[in-house]
Amino acid sequence: MQKPLKILIIDNNRVEKSMGSKNIAHWALKMAPEGSEVLVRRAPEMDIPHDMAVDAIILSGSKTSSLETEEPWIRPYDEFVTSHLEKGTPILGICYGHQTIGRCLARMNGQAPILRTAKDGEFGWIEVRITDESRLLEGLHERFITYESHFEEVVEVPPGAFKFAETDRCAIQGFEVRGKPVFGIQFHPEYGIDEAEAALVDKLKNGVHKEWIVNAGKGSKLYDENVGKVIFGNFFGIASRR
Repeated sequence: MQKPLKILIIDNNRVEKSMGSKNIAHWALKMAPEGSEVLVRRAPEMDIPHDMAVDAIILSGSKTSSLETEEPWIRPYDEFVTSHLEKGTPILGICYGHQTIGRCLARMNGQAPILRTAKDGEFGWIEVRITDESRLLEGLHERFITYESHFEEVVEVPPGAFKFAETDRCAIQGFEVRGKPVFGIQFHPEYGIDEAEAALVDKLKNGVHKEWIVNAGKGSKLYDENVGKVIFGNFFGIASRR
């Protein structure tokens, strides 16, 4: 039997309707061990619980650029993430959260952040290929389709980590830190059909390059709920066995 967890979601969202990371909270409540506690704190509002003891952390996506760190909330956010990387707290970073882990791991090892603006953005339902075994992806097929929404990316595998997934447009879709329960994924397994399709409509209205949009309107055929079940289930299972 898995032990209950105290799960902290760090919500980095800048779009009001996404604030609170309700989609991530949904998966935490659904897949975490019975009796687990789920807390959400807002990094852009400087609401980082530096002294709180937690069993697992999920870092959300954001419209904030991972390349620009001048906003006042980002330094304490990075310091918080770095402290938990050092402690070995189980962490799952999604999209901007994935890029955050890459940025912090590089700096912890005396390197400049290994991030860049992608040549081609990825917005829509895209096939991800597993390139190496990872505890996070156990139970998924070698190729699976999930939602993507980014035009920045981790360009080199961070120090101490190994890559486990890729797409045609993005070479590092996921990494795991060796010897630690720390994972970064560029894609969004938390997104459901309605949320993802609405986001694609908004992006087209707001002038995102049409060539960056993939399989818009096809979510009902391509969405696979099992991707979220496996990834969040595996992550919480890893955290509960510590």
